[in-house]
Formats: sequence, structure tokens, C-alpha cells
Amino acid sequence: MEKIIEELKKINGISKKAAEKIVFDLIIDKEKINSLEELLEQIKNTYTECEKCFFFKENNKCGFCDNKNRNANIICVVSTKMDAIKILDSSYNGLIHILNGEINLNKNIGPEKLKLSELFVRINKEIELLLALNLTFEGEVTSNYIATKAKSITEKISRIARGIPLGGVIDYIDQETLNDAILNRKKLES
Repeated sequence: MEKIIEELKKINGISKKAAEKIVFDLIIDKEKINSLEELLEQIKNTYTECEKCFFFKENNKCGFCDNKNRNANIICVVSTKMDAIKILDSSYNGLIHILNGEINLNKNIGPEKLKLSELFVRINKEIELLLALNLTFEGEVTSNYIATKAKSITEKISRIARGIPLGGVIDYIDQETLNDAILNRKKLES
């Protein structure tokens, strides 16, 4: 049982406690094992990683790269596949590129460990880069690194806007976020 729990813990987001609960639940309800087996087989046979943007391919089709309705002149750069899913669910209509992380020297993650060379191969003068990395120190370092390197390839580099979230109350917003919201304000259309 410990070996099974250790294997489940290797799955991102599953703690030891959660792994134990899963194992105990599967021992009690064998029908869940059958459902899980079918689901795992479906994942194994249906999904792969896109070798161009590093998103998921379903039945060998990437939701970004193989969709001809998407604007091929803009590439949104994100850190993770979960970020890409959020972008896919938004009104954004361009392509995507997943870095599989951000530069973090404290964790020995340098630019060479990210999918940066694959990104730079994809851009040219016609491509706009939309940097949608986390608004953290690591996200800022990674964005600045990409912008510096990409300036010699394209002049069209942008960053997602920062500011007050929907439902945010000004009284609880930190000063830097408020400053960004004021700086990135939009003109109201009448």
C-alpha cells in the first residue's frame, strides 16, 4: 500500500493524505477502479503534447496550432498548461506557447530549462508576442528575459495588463496594484 501511495504522490497536486484517501476509496469501491482504468486508458490513447506549442493534443490535434480560425500573427507566452487552458477559455484568438515554468535561480531553473529556444524559432517580424506570465518576481524576470532577446526579432512585444481584479475593493488593494491600474487605465467607449 505504501508503494501505491508513493506513486500517487508523484502526481502534481496530490499530497500524502489525498493519496491515502484515494487508495482507501479504491479498496472499498472496486467499481471506481474499473472507471479509473477506462479513464487512464482514454488519456493514454487520446492525449499527447504538441511539439510546437507544448499544449495538449487531443486525437493528434492541438487546440491552438491546428485551429485555422486562430490568428497566427500573435503568440501568447504562458508558464504552464493550466495557464494555457485559462487563455483558451478567454476571448483570446491567437496562438500559444508554454514555457513549462519560469526562470527561478533559487530552484536552479535557468532559461535553458524552459522552452525558450522553441519560442524564438516561432517568431519573426510579423509576429506579436503577448507575454502572459505570472505577476511575480520570477514571471517578471522571465518576461524581461524574453523581451530583451526577442527585440532583435520582432518589435511587437506586449504584456498583459495589470490592475484591480473584477470584484476588487480599492480599500484592500496594495499600492503597486493600484498604481498599475491607474497607469493601464482604458478610455470608456460611449
